[in-house]
Amino acid sequence: MENISHIISDLKYKKYNTTRIALELLKKGYSEKEIKIALLESKLKRKNNNKIIAIILIIIGVLANFYTESTYINNFFRFDFFSQADFMLFNERILKPTITISMIFLGINLLIERTRINKFLKYALIILLIVFGLTITSYYSILAIIFCGISLLLITLLELPEKIKTPELQKIFPEFNRNWDGTAGYIFLVLGIVLVYSSEISFEYIETGEKTLKASLGFIDRFILQLKPIFGILGLVTALLMSINLNKFKIALYILVGFSVIFILACLLHNEFQNLIYGCSIILITSILIYFTHRNRKANAKKTFANNTQT
Repeated sequence: MENISHIISDLKYKKYNTTRIALELLKKGYSEKEIKIALLESKLKRKNNNKIIAIILIIIGVLANFYTESTYINNFFRFDFFSQADFMLFNERILKPTITISMIFLGINLLIERTRINKFLKYALIILLIVFGLTITSYYSILAIIFCGISLLLITLLELPEKIKTPELQKIFPEFNRNWDGTAGYIFLVLGIVLVYSSEISFEYIETGEKTLKASLGFIDRFILQLKPIFGILGLVTALLMSINLNKFKIALYILVGFSVIFILACLLHNEFQNLIYGCSIILITSILIYFTHRNRKANAKKTFANNTQT
């Protein structure tokens, strides 16, 4: 049989990638073990730029939050679009934090495991960035355009995990078909938390007798004021944990759901309508979808494993 190292050198000269080289060696009758050892000795590794992109994503995500338009300061998002400032607030207080935090969490994931990403996550970020780019046209910001362009380029360049169905190749490259332990739903958890944090709490006002009004703070008002920051931190931590390993940290999701239900009840019982309910509802709906999607995925995985065992 021809020397395996000579074959690999010849295939490298023909610009074959690592996967195709392994496939050609299988056709020539070499075993999976021989091919795996030969590829290691030849220092052939599947090229993956995700690690470099991950570092840039984290840097861009952090730096983007150092620059904000003036309406970001001391302004809550009003959930309406009647002026240029409203679109600016939407970008600065809702879209940009959601995108940048999601990018930072994605970068952390890619540093842990370079293939930890799926199509839905990639496309969801691209859609958010496109919406961000479109809303920039209402107020025009050079730095926002630069951030949007660089982020879109980085997300587009991210490589998705390579799926292979050949059993022999799966033994040679076990990392290719490795399932992502996290969930793309973490983006919507971040969106919900950003909406909660960016929403102003509405108080009931009473007249003081001097043609002035004073906020009447009841138990629900104080409850929301005290727990809102804790809710925000819990949501961000949960989103990060959900992006890393859903099964391992799902208890955090249950705690977040509990907080969301309590806040929704507090909003419904309040005399004034609370915009907080929008973010809480997104968190609750997203958590339910994550739970049932994960449960169905586990059930399908068990069925597949059982079928493979029987055959």
